[in-house]
Amino acid sequence: MIKIFLTLFISNLFFNNLYAMSESYQKKFYNGCYPESNHYLGSIKANEYCSCTIKKLSEKYSDEDIDKISRQSEEIQIESFSFASDFCAKLVD
Repeated sequence: MIKIFLTLFISNLFFNNLYAMSESYQKKFYNGCYPESNHYLGSIKANEYCSCTIKKLSEKYSDEDIDKISRQSEEIQIESFSFASDFCAKLVD
């Protein structure tokens, strides 16, 4: 039983990190998100919104995924990222 649990735990760690954005990508997103959000939401809510959005994106996309999406049209970028921004916008309202 312990072997099964240990195997599941280790594989879960591996697969969760497979799609996670690197810390440097997360910082770039935050630095792009915060100034504009701060203007509309104030510093506390902007921090919550940007941190939440980055966390949700990191759960779904890797650095390579973000690079591919970033080379697409603005419409595709908005469509790809809207699940995270919509979710997080509801949390800070």
